[in-house]
Order: sequence, then structure tokens, then C-alpha cells
Amino acid sequence: MFKMFSFGTILGLIGTAALLHFVPPVNQYRERSIVSVQPNGGNQEVFHVNLPVDRVMIGAPGIDKPVPASLRWPVRAGLQGSQVELFKLRNAEDRIVGVASRLAVGGSAPYVEWALHLPARGTIYALLDAMPAAAGGRSGSLRAATREFEPLRGAVRERYVAAADASDGITGRLELAMALVGPDVAPDPAEEEAEIQQ
Repeated sequence: MFKMFSFGTILGLIGTAALLHFVPPVNQYRERSIVSVQPNGGNQEVFHVNLPVDRVMIGAPGIDKPVPASLRWPVRAGLQGSQVELFKLRNAEDRIVGVASRLAVGGSAPYVEWALHLPARGTIYALLDAMPAAAGGRSGSLRAATREFEPLRGAVRERYVAAADASDGITGRLELAMALVGPDVAPDPAEEEAEIQQ
């Protein structure tokens, strides 16, 4: 019995070594982070979505052309005025670095939320005002995050920028600018908002 156990263990180790030699473990590639350092000690990072080419899914009540075309939106009174979208997420160099979801909820307490997942870095959850500001765009804050974003907090701003030339199929871009600081810096909301406006 002991000989059989020893033989099985040795054979298992040899098999595992051979498997790792021919099928190496996954090495997640990471695009470099494009972060600008702000005078208050925080940082600013901007992500964007090229519309409509980066849209993976869109669902809303009464939508004419859902993506994918076979998507059926549930008919429920509580979902009126709501919209769900999934996107490929790009960095400032227009490289795809992750995926993002955008949920716009209507009703008596409307809001817009974003969930960004960057596989090599972490996940971000931001909550924004439903109504755009007078100058355009929506403002909000980072509410939760994981991995390298977990200790950070700060402001998030969403804005739509129309494309000057739509010949490549891109009609515009949806930008998310984040001004984030670490736990040892007391955030100044007015200062963070001014940095995002720049």
C-alpha cells in the first residue's frame, strides 16, 4: 500500500511538472496606467468608451435597436425610465483595458452608477447624480473599490464628447474622469471637482 501511494505521488509530481512546462500559467498582461498627479497630492485618471463601437449591450424599455438584437427587456413598471449598458473600456491611449457597466435608474430616486473592472488592477464602483449639471456632464463619487483602488476615494465625472468626424463609425465618446486621493489625504470636494473640470 505504501509503495503504491509513493509511486502515485511521484507520478503525480512528474505529471504536474510536465503540464506546467507545456502549458504555462496565465500571465495577465497589464497596460500601463496613465495617471496625472495633482497639486493636492491626489491623481487623475480618465477612461472612455467610443460610441457605438464599444457598446456590448444596451437594454431599456421600448428601445428600437437593442444590443444584441435578440435582447428582450422585461416588461415591469419598476423598470420604466431605466437603462443598462455594457461597454469595452479604454484608457487615454485608446487601448482596451477592461469592461464597464452603466446603469441609469429612473423613478422617484433616480441615479446613475458605473462599475468598472480592470482585470490587472481592480474594480471601481461610482455613484453619480441622475441630472446633468448646468455645464453638462454628471458628477458623483467613488463609493467602493477593490485591489489597488480600494484605499482611494474622490470625485468622478461623466461627460459626453461628440466626434468631430464620424467617418470611422464613432459618433462620440463617453468619458469618466476620476480625481482620487489616498486615505492619508483629507479630500476637498470643491478642489476635486475643479480638477476634473480641467
